[in-house]
Amino acid sequence: MKRHFLFILTSVAVLAFPQASAAQAPPPLGATASFALFTAVGAVDNNGPSVISGDIGTNAGAFNGFPPGVILNGNAQVANPLTTQAATDVQTAYGFYSSNIPCVTPLAVYGGTPAVTLMPGSYCVGGATTLAGTLILDAGGNPNARFYLKVAGALTTAQNSLVVLQNGANANNVYWQIGGLTTLGQNSVMQGTLLVDGGIIFITGARLEGRGLSRAGAITLTSGIATVPSMVVPPAITTTAWLGSALGGVDTNWFNSSNWSAGVPTSTVDAIVGTGRAPFPLISSGNAVANGLTIGTGASLTQSGGTLDLKSNLSNSGSISATAGTVSLSGTATQLLGGSGSTQLWSLTVANAFGALQSGAVSVHGVLAPASGNFTTNGQPLTLLSDATGTALVDNSGPGLVNGNATVQRYIASANSGPGYRHYSAPVSGSTVADLATLGFTPEISQGSAYNNSATPATTTPFPTVFGYDQSRLATATNNLIAFDKGFVVPASLAAPLAVGQGYIANISGSALVDFVGSLTTGNQTLNLSRNGGASPNAVEAGWQLVGNPYPSPLDYSQVAALDRAGLDAAIYVYASTGPYVGAYRSYVSGFGNPVLPVAQGFFTRVSSGQTTGTLTFRNSQRLTTPNSTPFQRTTTADTRPLVQLELRASNGTADPLYVYAESGTTPGFDAQNDARKLLNPSGLNLASVAATGEALAIDGRPAFTTITTLPLTVGVPAAGTYTLAAAALNNLPATLDALLTDAATGQTVNLRAQPAYVFSVTSPQAAASITGRFTLRFAARSALATASALTAAEVTLYPNPAHQAFTVLVPAVAGATQLHADLLNSLGQVVRRQDAAFAAAGARLFVDATGLAAGIYTLRLQVGATTLAKRVVIQ
Repeated sequence: MKRHFLFILTSVAVLAFPQASAAQAPPPLGATASFALFTAVGAVDNNGPSVISGDIGTNAGAFNGFPPGVILNGNAQVANPLTTQAATDVQTAYGFYSSNIPCVTPLAVYGGTPAVTLMPGSYCVGGATTLAGTLILDAGGNPNARFYLKVAGALTTAQNSLVVLQNGANANNVYWQIGGLTTLGQNSVMQGTLLVDGGIIFITGARLEGRGLSRAGAITLTSGIATVPSMVVPPAITTTAWLGSALGGVDTNWFNSSNWSAGVPTSTVDAIVGTGRAPFPLISSGNAVANGLTIGTGASLTQSGGTLDLKSNLSNSGSISATAGTVSLSGTATQLLGGSGSTQLWSLTVANAFGALQSGAVSVHGVLAPASGNFTTNGQPLTLLSDATGTALVDNSGPGLVNGNATVQRYIASANSGPGYRHYSAPVSGSTVADLATLGFTPEISQGSAYNNSATPATTTPFPTVFGYDQSRLATATNNLIAFDKGFVVPASLAAPLAVGQGYIANISGSALVDFVGSLTTGNQTLNLSRNGGASPNAVEAGWQLVGNPYPSPLDYSQVAALDRAGLDAAIYVYASTGPYVGAYRSYVSGFGNPVLPVAQGFFTRVSSGQTTGTLTFRNSQRLTTPNSTPFQRTTTADTRPLVQLELRASNGTADPLYVYAESGTTPGFDAQNDARKLLNPSGLNLASVAATGEALAIDGRPAFTTITTLPLTVGVPAAGTYTLAAAALNNLPATLDALLTDAATGQTVNLRAQPAYVFSVTSPQAAASITGRFTLRFAARSALATASALTAAEVTLYPNPAHQAFTVLVPAVAGATQLHADLLNSLGQVVRRQDAAFAAAGARLFVDATGLAAGIYTLRLQVGATTLAKRVVIQ
């Protein structure tokens, strides 16, 4: 209550006496006027690439650190006649302030979130204080208005805090008297002349537009910036107003001068789009520019391309909508962006070293780039949008940051539009499990403890819908799940934090739009991971980690260097839902698969066998700076390595890939840096090769493809039926080799060069990738047959057809063929007759006995050399 009353008193004082000392003569600076930084007694010490515009020096103390520091438009002044006079003048100025500028308006603190605005006058804080958030000094259009701000003790400006000059305010007319140590926080922006009774410290990235003048105390800089403010009078700002058809406008073209009262806006002309001026302007291409932009109630601006470059503020009381294009803020003082209207931009660039400050809600659909300065939310809503067309991102490749909380949306598109498991990772700090709630979805974790401790977790009711993953449970959980699935664990509460860099799973609709609220993640993020399966039977499956892209931008995992994933396998695994409880894992390693991890994407990786710990470090350099609208899809450069990409295809169109490639340095066994283990797909459709060390692999690197290279395959299918093994790619194979697929169950060998797809039948479901010993991929010396025309079904004669108890097959000559193999399959894909015959140079005749077979339609599958074909047979 007392704090509230103090705020009321302060607000009344500010409003009642705004001009009390605005006309007071300022402290006389004398010889200190040319200094950006000066101390009468104390050392000057710089560490890092600080930039000083103006003089810098001391009258009594050491001077170090230039270079690496840089002095522009001034000089280093140390113990010379100028500093002697400056030492006297800084004392005079400090004393003048004490004697002649009384405090009119006491304040509790300077700055806040949302921003605190002060009009010209004299203010004071009665002790040491911290300036946090934003302080706006508003001159009300008077370029001569003065601000006097006193701190009775030490002053600290918080990290990313801002002092903003508005409506004609000038740093030359802002004076601070500070009675103690002055510390300018990391990436903070300070304005005005600081008369300090103590030391001055610049933390990394701190900026002062003004002067830092100390009576006595060291000046210490770490990559700071100090600039003596310019005395140049800014150009007079004029305005031009949008006309609309009622006042003579002819169309919606921003660049048509006939649509404006005083011509098309320029960098020194404000643009006003007023109420009732329809049709309103459109920017579809080109580079539009204005000093400031004001949009009235009910008015609008539409952008479908091009750039809108603003040198001052954007005040929107209507609506801004964009489907493409960029708004650039490139002024020379902190710019305000927002208002009471709807401000939805496609992309936003802050090309202003003093940054930009929100004054209303803002949403971005494309790229938010604090390229040269910070973008401060000022307690206003900032939303990064996401939908089926794409997800917004933050480009942190420049020096600027986004300060304050933001909302990051994430729409995960997949083949399954209904409920299913989606893997998320928070791109902000401060988000919780409750943030996963969205329209139509509330996280269900009420029986989390029961699930986590149950011997039969699948029977938990209601079944949880949110999970994390803890690989240590493989050694401790005593339930009936397979080893890998023992690691899934339900969070303790809705208030549990979504840790940055960790992955989480929600069973949620494909149309759901999840949002994460918190401080946007940037900079290095290191995860300390472990493998502690112990001596349990599940120890061999330990080490799996569900992690996630920590940034509000896509991440390219191919840019994660080996040193950034010490102790880890190189492969990653991303899950795509295909149904409520089924889906498939897609692998990436060594350039095969897709390395792009979209915003808020969780994924699996693994601490390597033989390791007990590992680290994964994410860096800004791994981030993409353009939107990736199709999750986990990226065009890669041409790869010269030999590759066989096999796919196991089901009749419903789903497929599971296997990559087998050749590269020097790999081995036939499992290589942690070159291979990807096979994570079984809950869909039941699984294809893998088997390494020489026994691991099932989704991506398998071999040192070379030769005639002795043989890879056993394992296959799993969800149901009995007909499936296809297809060569989706045969890239860069040696000209002397053929890739052969052998089916031991039928005795058939298919040359994948001549016949890239092989159809086979399974009579009982093998969902756990347990069909072993049936299929083999090997390489053989290429025969003349590989370049000859393949035998076609039309060239094979089958009679009589329909048949009763027998039929005959005539196969013409095929160069190089020595054996004919035939399978007769019923409508369920079951082999009911199997025959082999020698194949003569003139061809072959085969008699097939059909006695005892039920009437129906059958398929005769023939293999002749490297060719497999089928003929339909009707038996009556």
